[in-house]
Amino acid sequence: MKWIQVVVLLLMCTGCWDMREINHLALVEMTAADMDPKTKRITAYYQVLNPTGTSSRQAGPAKASVYTYVVSEQNLGLLTEKSGTTMSRMLFTAHLQCYVFSERFARDGLLELVNYLELNTERRTNVYAVVTDAPIQNVMESFTPLDRVPGRNLRLLMDWQAKTFGMTRKLTQLEDIVKGVPLSRPTIIPILHYNRSSPASQTDRVDHINATEPGFEISEGAVFIRAKMVGKIDQHTKKMYYVLNGDARRCLENIKVNGAKVDLETRNIQVKRKWGPKRLHITIRVNLRVLYNQQMSPLTLQNTHEIEQAFNKTLVEQSNQFVRLAKDNNWDLLGIGDTKQGRGKWRDFDVSFEVSSKAVMFGNTRTPYQ
Repeated sequence: MKWIQVVVLLLMCTGCWDMREINHLALVEMTAADMDPKTKRITAYYQVLNPTGTSSRQAGPAKASVYTYVVSEQNLGLLTEKSGTTMSRMLFTAHLQCYVFSERFARDGLLELVNYLELNTERRTNVYAVVTDAPIQNVMESFTPLDRVPGRNLRLLMDWQAKTFGMTRKLTQLEDIVKGVPLSRPTIIPILHYNRSSPASQTDRVDHINATEPGFEISEGAVFIRAKMVGKIDQHTKKMYYVLNGDARRCLENIKVNGAKVDLETRNIQVKRKWGPKRLHITIRVNLRVLYNQQMSPLTLQNTHEIEQAFNKTLVEQSNQFVRLAKDNNWDLLGIGDTKQGRGKWRDFDVSFEVSSKAVMFGNTRTPYQ
């Protein structure tokens, strides 16, 4: 009787019907997309992991950590089928690290692509995204040092930048573009620069001592409104965007005190907004750490106050400049239009700033060596 029950239970077990053999999968770790503005034809790049190239012990000549496959089609939905003409394995994107978009594709708009990705559960949007001003081929056919897998290299680079800013969230994921479609505040996507005119496609590049040239650099930002790139901002403006919107808790600043340069690290940045009739008053409180001081005089209490006052004045000026830039470009960079008070009339708001800082951390000595 018991063995009958066991057989019945076994028949009820479906097993792993959706199991996939690892040897049948192409593990995509980074993908890129470009579009011809004339023909609207899309070119997709899939960077696929080579297990023997990423292992510590490499067998034979297979040293490449990844292989890049390129396919081109008129419609997004046909790209997967087209990949089967050049790739002997099924695309698998569960381990995707980063999306890379050409600047011309981003300026044409990513809404159609986002809808395509969201409609398929196997494709992911909670992945980092960057816009590159370099040819896509250069980015997708270059090896990277330290982290031999380029997609992982980009992800760790952006993770480190987020940590440097003390970000309260991820730097930027593709889903941020999706969430920003109905909002007034633009979405800022990091811009990826490539420091060379041609790809570093030789595997011995990772053994070269110069890691910067050629190499990747994440700086500046692409401004997206309704999933379409409408402009660029420099690295400092991107930092102000994070700070004034409460996303960053830490950053670096350079000021002048008594004609000498002083480098500061700002910590525990706290931003509060107070609303009035067509008025927004932003209060910023921050702790300062002196990193470098060119003043050749003892760091007295009075001089400490001078540093604080110089920083307060500098940050207010930079914040006012940030607001002018937003209005000149018709970008609601502070997200005023997403609030009940400013919906539909963010340009009419008078924005003012008040900064209060306190220098709390110094080096081993307050008196410089002469």
